[in-house]
Amino acid sequence: MSVWNHKLRKSLMAAGVSTALAFGGTAVAQQGGQVAPQGGQAGTAPQGKMPELTEEQRQLMEQMRSVRQELQQTQAKLSELEQQAYENNPELGKKRDALQDTIAEKMSDDGYDAAEEFKEMKATMAEYQQGDKQPSQAEVKAFREKQQAFQQRQQKAFQDPEVQSMAEDLRADVKKQMKQDNPKAEELFDKMEQKAEEMQALRQQAMQMQKQGG
Repeated sequence: MSVWNHKLRKSLMAAGVSTALAFGGTAVAQQGGQVAPQGGQAGTAPQGKMPELTEEQRQLMEQMRSVRQELQQTQAKLSELEQQAYENNPELGKKRDALQDTIAEKMSDDGYDAAEEFKEMKATMAEYQQGDKQPSQAEVKAFREKQQAFQQRQQKAFQDPEVQSMAEDLRADVKKQMKQDNPKAEELFDKMEQKAEEMQALRQQAMQMQKQGG
């Protein structure tokens, strides 16, 4: 089931100290960015009937699709270089572990152990990914509630000044190592920033188009 997929992995502590921290703008690559038809959600119609898109809307959707694809491809390349940086510099792994431990500590309080919750969610996900047993609706609901609580605590932890300082330090070190390892890293970082800005501009254009059409 989709609930036991990468969405959980992205919510776990490791995700917070990997690509999401190394490349601050790459979250844009995960955003859909479709133009919503007049009066409805993106890709849906309010009364179940899909209205005709204008030529301008179709062109904008195609632009966003193209930029999103470039963002995702660039992010994938940067992720490979990031992994290589950790392999080439063991000290980065130690810093990442220290950051993970600090995040877990900030997330935990009386009665809640973030590290233990992390292990339990991983175990649950692994169990159902094997396909031998399908979760009931109640189990899916309980899992999502745990996931949501974990994510909320994680978000709060990332607002902590100590965590932010450690994360910024790690991000700078990782980027430095990536640039040392591969001369194309700088170009990829520049492209990621450029495409992220393009996507933001297109999203704003889409919102403006919706307002004018509504």
